Amino acid sequence: MTRRRFAFWVGFGLFGLAEKLRAEVLDDLAAATMRVGESSPAAAKASMPVHWRAAGDETWSWYERENFIDEQWILTGTTTPIDKKTGQPKADEEVYLDESLVPPEMRRREQSRSAESHDKATDQPNLQLPTAKRRSRHGRPPSKWLRSLNADEIRIWLETIDVPEAGVSGMTYWTHLTEHHGFDPKKIEGLSEDEQAKLHAAAHFGY
Repeated sequence: MTRRRFAFWVGFGLFGLAEKLRAEVLDDLAAATMRVGESSPAAAKASMPVHWRAAGDETWSWYERENFIDEQWILTGTTTPIDKKTGQPKADEEVYLDESLVPPEMRRREQSRSAESHDKATDQPNLQLPTAKRRSRHGRPPSKWLRSLNADEIRIWLETIDVPEAGVSGMTYWTHLTEHHGFDPKKIEGLSEDEQAKLHAAAHFGY
């Protein structure tokens, strides 16, 4: 016989006795006995105020659960830490909360923030600055920003930079700029040979 069923039958008997004897004390005792079947540690825990928050450090991210116990918020568990770079869960012997317990809206919000942060981290902060990536490609192609300038704009811009010389062999700067570095011939038309040489150097420098 289960605890709940036992409590029911005991309570039922006491209620019957109270009815016959008109004994209010027995009636109250029966009601208390019935409530025993309703209480359990799981039910009590489920009724506790709870809130979740996202947490992490430089390497891991996780969620923390807190319950309001004895007039204060107390940490009652965390989800498995997830490696921010690989997306893999941490492998250790700790006991973690199932992430399905985390409110869905919180998971969606954090995933959205994570994706936004990743996009910002991979964006080039200033398209006009040289980068090691372009330099490693020998300036091929240079930035879209540099290739978008017209000859008059390029001429003005070249006066503002100082770059190491980068020569060509077996062809003119014009041919090299248009065939190998992706410059539109119409956009660099009118540049002098010295200006073409400096533009070529700027491309190799990583602009």
